[in-house]
Parts: sequence; structure tokens; C-alpha cells
Amino acid sequence: MNKRIWKLIGVAFICAVVVGGVIAYRMWNKDFEDALSQEGVKVTAQALYTAFETNEAEANKTYVGKVVEVTGTVSEVQSDSLQRVVLTFPEAMMGGIVVNIDKRHPEGIDELKTGDQATLKGFCSGFLMDVQIIDAGLVK
Repeated sequence: MNKRIWKLIGVAFICAVVVGGVIAYRMWNKDFEDALSQEGVKVTAQALYTAFETNEAEANKTYVGKVVEVTGTVSEVQSDSLQRVVLTFPEAMMGGIVVNIDKRHPEGIDELKTGDQATLKGFCSGFLMDVQIIDAGLVK
């Protein structure tokens, strides 16, 4: 009886390892959504920032987790390990739109300069002193 219980425990353990391995493999190789291939909510940098500044709860419902196509003036381009573009607008005092560029879509980012008008599309992830857009790319 004792050997039988240990065999059952061993078989259950092997099954759990196999199932866990299959789940881990599928999650690791999962395709990520591509914002550039989806239709996005078109908005200016000023309108997006103002929406979050005036009523963050309503703006969260409208924009967070959705693809946003935002147009604004480039105030900064950071080309570190996480490429970022910061968009501002004439009335911006302290905030703006911080856009993290998707590594799959770096084309055109290096040509952006301060003062350029740019349209970027990505997923809105919320408001943390600036509006955050992730997994973005430059709209041509």
C-alpha cells in the first residue's frame, strides 16, 4: 500500500511538471498585440493630458488599455535601452505625454527632433504625473 501511494504521488508530480512546462512554454512564446496594426482613438497631446488632469477616473475608462493615436510636439527623444519620446503642447506647464517605443517599431524615431510634430500610436497605461503610452510606434 505504501509503494502504491508513492507511485501515485510520483505520477501526479510528473503530470504537474509536464502541464506547468506546457503552460510556461506557451506564455513565453505568446504573441503580443501590435498597436500599429490596430485602429486607435485619435487625440491630440493636449486633449489627452487635459482629460487625465481634469477627470482621471473618466479618462481611465476612456483611454487606459486602449490603443491611442496621439499627435503633439516632440520635446525630448531619449535613446537609452528604453526608447522614449516625450510629447508636449504649448500650454504644457509641468506635464506631457511619455511614449515608450516598442522594440519592434524603432523606425523613424531616431530622425525625430525637438520641435517636430509627431503622431505616435500605442497602448495608454494611465497617468503618473505624465500620461504614459507603451508599446508604441511612429505613425507614418
